[in-house]
Amino acid sequence: MATILIIDDEVMTVQMLTALLKIMGHEAVGANTAMQALQTLHSVQPDAILLDIMLPDVNGLQLCRTLRAHARTERTPIFMISATAPPLIAEAHAVGATGYLVKPLTLNDIRSALANVGVASVGR
Repeated sequence: MATILIIDDEVMTVQMLTALLKIMGHEAVGANTAMQALQTLHSVQPDAILLDIMLPDVNGLQLCRTLRAHARTERTPIFMISATAPPLIAEAHAVGATGYLVKPLTLNDIRSALANVGVASVGR
């Protein structure tokens, strides 16, 4: 079982992703702002991070850059998530994102992304 940090300002998105990750046999921890995410990282060491680009307090791309500069998350796989596709993919990779997923996300999208970085599913 892996611990996945979900950072998204939409509560319903965090709930949906949490449910999908539980189906896969993982633990999910949610945060709705960049500040909440940074506070969460004091007590949680995630195996991967799902990070929305549009956050209310800090742009997700900037948060990704910050996470890459932090010793606890410099090597943690970070998948940017957004409803908009190609325009931001290159920028996401430039700030250190491992990958880019387009909403709405499916169980297979998440499973495939995590498997690509060695986080295997243990559930259905």
